[in-house]
Amino acid sequence: MWSEGRALTGAPDVLSKLEAAGLETAGIAERIDSPGIAALLDANTDEAAERGVFGAPTMFVGDVMFFGNDRLEFVREELARQEDAA
Repeated sequence: MWSEGRALTGAPDVLSKLEAAGLETAGIAERIDSPGIAALLDANTDEAAERGVFGAPTMFVGDVMFFGNDRLEFVREELARQEDAA
């Protein structure tokens, strides 16, 4: 989406990109617009907002939030810290 400047505005756009990446999309296509998936997305979005998420990618290790793909090393360090503390 960002690297090519193309919007993913609907199921056909998303499925096309997944297929181009070599992923099998038949099962996804069957569920992508289902009410259950929409409800799960809404619930996940609500939880993210409650936790202070403001963009993607956002990762949590416990209650510690990390934003941005350049923060993966910090995520690894926090995982190790929490493992050592356990």
